[in-house]
Amino acid sequence: MIVSAHQPVYLPGIIFFNKLALSDACMLLPHCQFVAHSWHQRNRIRSGEQALWLTVPVNASFGQAIAEATPAKLNWRRKHLASIRHAYGKRPFFDAYFPELERLLNDDYSNLADLDIRLISRLCQWLGILTPLHDSRDHGFEMHKTELLIEVCRCLGADRFLSNVGSADYVVESLMAAQGIAHHWQRFTHPDYAQGEDFLPDLSAIDLLFNIGPGAAELVRRSGRIDPPLDQQT
Repeated sequence: MIVSAHQPVYLPGIIFFNKLALSDACMLLPHCQFVAHSWHQRNRIRSGEQALWLTVPVNASFGQAIAEATPAKLNWRRKHLASIRHAYGKRPFFDAYFPELERLLNDDYSNLADLDIRLISRLCQWLGILTPLHDSRDHGFEMHKTELLIEVCRCLGADRFLSNVGSADYVVESLMAAQGIAHHWQRFTHPDYAQGEDFLPDLSAIDLLFNIGPGAAELVRRSGRIDPPLDQQT
């Protein structure tokens, strides 16, 4: 069994969902520290020929968890939805996804993590990703970095762990191997797809959905692989 872990992200990109698709289970980590101006609270959509940041303003003190950061009482929802409507209103699959996305964004959330996880769960459904999502708040983890990843594997009964290259600073493969856990890397290649203009990579996965609809599921799966392959490591 191969599992992954990830801190909650606002409207994640394709690389995030490819890692979920490659995993047998994923532990989301809302108990980890909130980092201002990070993916925790923002992501990018297309706006004409450029990328536009959508940022959720939050109230948070230094050292607070993502699950303790609260969305500010500002009208950011209206601005985000207006930007999304302006950017994608004429794309082929806008009407298939926007009404539900609008409803989700307009719901009330007590903290940023709940907002992020709710959106992640719905995007998984749209992308046909059935990987079970677990919440670290249900397990009382107290360790950090590699020790936390080892404990995630123990909690989920896994003997393999999958990381993306951006988490290299958190992974000591020798420590994992000493605990009987084989470590693997996600090798991701960003796919090109029709956006109606010159291609812009590294946007939220909603860009992919609005542009190619149900075809997004297969494209997400084909965009990455497990390295080394599971049948080449014992």
